[in-house]
Amino acid sequence: MEKELEEKLNSIEGDIGEVKKDVAEMKIDIGVNKTNILVGFKEVKEELSIVKAKIGETYNAIDGFIKIVTKLEDEFTIMKEDLKRVKETIKEKLGVDLF
Repeated sequence: MEKELEEKLNSIEGDIGEVKKDVAEMKIDIGVNKTNILVGFKEVKEELSIVKAKIGETYNAIDGFIKIVTKLEDEFTIMKEDLKRVKETIKEKLGVDLF
């Protein structure tokens, strides 16, 4: 009976040793995963910073383009009004209707 008990204890100790070994391996794996995650987050932050900068540049370019288009629209409106006055003057002075 003592021998059976000793065998069972040895078996349990072996199982505990395996569990300890598995836990140690899991700790190593967790450490590696944690490091990979931290490196990944660092890379994502750097890329996000680049994307934000490009979005800012794009916004500024679009804003500049809109200002130019608005200025051209204003100038076109002024030119249309000037042309309308020229046509009215030609009609008034020469009697020729250009409308």
